[in-house]
Parts: sequence; C-alpha cells; structure tokens
Amino acid sequence: MPYVLVVEDDTDSREVLCQALTKMGYEVACVSNGREALASILTRTPELVVLDLFMPEMDGPSLLEVLRSYLRLQSLPVVVLTAMSDGPMVDRARHLKVNAILAKGKATFEEIGEAIRQELHRLPH
Repeated sequence: MPYVLVVEDDTDSREVLCQALTKMGYEVACVSNGREALASILTRTPELVVLDLFMPEMDGPSLLEVLRSYLRLQSLPVVVLTAMSDGPMVDRARHLKVNAILAKGKATFEEIGEAIRQELHRLPH
C-alpha cells in the first residue's frame, strides 16, 4: 500500500482529500503546513507528496527547496494541488521539479488519483 503525505492548510480540504485517498487504497498521512511536512518526511519518507503552495509557517515552494537539498529526496514525487494557476509560487514549484500541478477546485478526486497513480507507477519497483 503506497504511503502518501498530504500537505494542506485548509482543514476541510485536507480532511476530504485524505479520506478520498484512503478510500482509493493509499496509506495517508495529513499535515497542515510545510514545517509539519518536513518533520514527517524526515521521520518516514512517503512514496509521494500532495502539496498545497500557499500555507502559513512554511509555504510549498520553501518546503520543496529544503526537500530538494537532500540527495535522497531530490526525486521524491510531488503533485501540487493549488488554487493558483500562475504566478511566482507556481513558477518556483515548477523550477523545483514537481511532477504535476493540478487546480484545486477544478481537478476531480479521480484526476488527482490518476496523477498520483501515474507518478507512483514511474517509481522503481
């Protein structure tokens, strides 16, 4: 069962997404900001991270910069789920090699699940 970490500051969005991913068969951990995500990832590395960009304490691009500084986390798959379709934060995320960027509120759970499945399928078995 693949282990997925969801990083989302909006409580309702986080809970709904975590429940949906659990129903899809993933082992899911959910945190509310980048600092919590970093602590979680350094304790137990997930197979994939679903990441919001705009969050308090440590935003998504800042978390990505820290993750990519660790050799073992440079290729950690990250699917961004954000309300922003453009702008400096999205550009920073792209530059830090995210695997997919999906529009929050537009992407369905099926589309999010499919993006996760595609990225997990690319991992060495």
